[in-house]
Amino acid sequence: MGTAVARLGLVVKLIGLAGVVGLLLGAILIPVFGGAGLMAKDAAGQVSPVKLDAPPLPQVSTILAADGSTLATFYYQNRTDVRFDQIAPIMRKAIVAIEDARFYQHGALDLQGTIRALVRNQAASGVVQGGSSLTQQYVKNVLFETAGTQVALAQDQLGAARTKGAKAQAQAVLKNAQDAQNNTVTPKLSRKLQELRYALWVEKHYTKDQILTKYLNIAFFGHQTYGIEAAAERYFGVHASQLTPPQAATLAGMVNNANQYDPITFPATTLRRRNIVLNRMLQLGDITAAQAKRAKSQKLRLNPKVSGGGCDGVRYAYFCTYVQDEILNNPTFGATANARRNLLETGGLTIKTTLDPVAQNAAQKAVDSHTLATSSKVTMEAMVQPGTGQITAIAITRRYGLGKHLSAIDYAADQAHGGGFGVQAGSTFKIFTLAAALQSGYQVSQSYPTPSNITVSGFSACNGQGLGSWTVHNSEKSNGGSMDMQSATWGSVNTYYAQLERDVGLCNVANMAAAFGMKAPNGSPLAQVPSFTLGSNEIDIIHEAAAYAGFAASGRYCSPIAITSITAGGAQIPVPDAKCHQALDAGVANEVTNILRGVISAGTAAGNTIPGRDAAGKTGTTENLVTALFAGYTPNLAAVLWNGDPSAPFGDPVNQYGASLAPLWVNSFQGALQGQPAPNFPALGTVPGTVPGTVPGTVPGTVPGTVPGNG
Repeated sequence: MGTAVARLGLVVKLIGLAGVVGLLLGAILIPVFGGAGLMAKDAAGQVSPVKLDAPPLPQVSTILAADGSTLATFYYQNRTDVRFDQIAPIMRKAIVAIEDARFYQHGALDLQGTIRALVRNQAASGVVQGGSSLTQQYVKNVLFETAGTQVALAQDQLGAARTKGAKAQAQAVLKNAQDAQNNTVTPKLSRKLQELRYALWVEKHYTKDQILTKYLNIAFFGHQTYGIEAAAERYFGVHASQLTPPQAATLAGMVNNANQYDPITFPATTLRRRNIVLNRMLQLGDITAAQAKRAKSQKLRLNPKVSGGGCDGVRYAYFCTYVQDEILNNPTFGATANARRNLLETGGLTIKTTLDPVAQNAAQKAVDSHTLATSSKVTMEAMVQPGTGQITAIAITRRYGLGKHLSAIDYAADQAHGGGFGVQAGSTFKIFTLAAALQSGYQVSQSYPTPSNITVSGFSACNGQGLGSWTVHNSEKSNGGSMDMQSATWGSVNTYYAQLERDVGLCNVANMAAAFGMKAPNGSPLAQVPSFTLGSNEIDIIHEAAAYAGFAASGRYCSPIAITSITAGGAQIPVPDAKCHQALDAGVANEVTNILRGVISAGTAAGNTIPGRDAAGKTGTTENLVTALFAGYTPNLAAVLWNGDPSAPFGDPVNQYGASLAPLWVNSFQGALQGQPAPNFPALGTVPGTVPGTVPGTVPGTVPGTVPGNG
């Protein structure tokens, strides 16, 4: 009895198909007999063509170094579109052979295959299998991509919603979009008929070669890989134009079920599927018996190209994350986080960056020579180009990643670019007090007593708040005498700079630092405290390198940038500029540089000049020798180096002064600037208290370097 009922049900289903088959028959005859007449007779209009609006397919975004070399790729779908002539002929034959052998003979669908599939699918409770033409498969993929785009837009709208009503509306839009996406894979006859109407339009407006190309660019090949070009590179390390018969047969066999026929995960199953494709190609005359035999005798011979996307595993990972976060966190690239991520992962961007591989390699070699990657300590260096703000290198001894001796935090950067809580700058911050003093009219000959310890009072913040007194000491005993501005800078004398900061005004010093872009890692203003001049605030070394680059450029400060241009489909996308401005009078800035030249020739970093180049620098050491810094520059490059334990910035000391990093700076600059011009710093002008033409170390009455400070 049960069997009879089941048979009766099947008969009813088959009768129900009669009307659909009739419609399909009419549709298949349209391209043969001139569809206009037949469509006019179709009273229901159910098989009239409907325009298919294909959204732009998600494309891979690529990050490039300044020399054009590839740093990393980002994608939601790994895809690179290619033209018909960029696909190997054997690949085109293979996909047609296994998916739609009569593709070039029939219209929008293969009627015989479709009827056979419909009958089988109705008998199997509606599961759609086979029978679809390549045109129909292309349509189905487009509809799925379109629905996915609508879901992404709806998610973006929901993320931007601020009011309760706007969120409710956005949630409703998102649900509709998700339902639409689910409908693209729902096995319903109504959906198949709608796909047919789109397919009719596609067949009318594109050639067969164009349709085949579109299909091969949209097809899914597993492992987030879409399109034949990405698939050829992903599995065989070649371009689509270079595919061989066995390679083409492997990829053609995958589109039926990319997960089941995954050559990496299921090589034996994939090999059997590949040979089925080769047999079909032989049957159709696409290859000879000898070619088929030779191809089937080969193993898969995979040469997989790992292309997971993102910064994991790339050579310059910290610079990569800096660029990534610039796009993901900057409203310039989209109003919401979803919009910015969508742009990066689907926009097909070509992102040209400021990274100089020569400088990066030189910096990395230098810091690696000082600290092991497995050490609890970290040594890092950030390089910035004066006059442009371009970040040319970010080198950190601890490698990027998750796990022991690894870090996913870019310690050199601010929080907007993947950084942490920052580091104290130590005496490298005295440059801002020095600049503020000269700008305010103080003379280089300005003298103060320099005892080992001193209590200084009279500090006040920009809001007028009094800050009480401050007891400060030098790191070693002084000679108990007095010093002028130049000698105190060379010796990095804390007691001198405490008095200079008080007299110049803490507010003026803080404003000078702000004019050169200095801020807390979270973007907030630095705390105005008496110890400001000793670098007690946490900062990031990329911004400090940019500040020193401003002095190298005669007071013209440019905020640090990592991206020079972005293009998508040949069109330019605006990128943030360096917002360069004159932060300090050029003559004053050049006098600061002239004084800092003495730090490396006769001061705390004596003996660390760069042969053949004008250079200047400043040492820095935090309390109890916990961390060490060195900031140095030439007319065409500036850098800051730091050494310490980023997980315990106030704990385990490095027991080194900032001068210990000066040799690393020399080595990194010699490598980074090799073959580049060696310009001189500008000649000194007339600045109050200066003596044009003085040579560092010649100020009467001083003995440079005899009063160690906190440098």
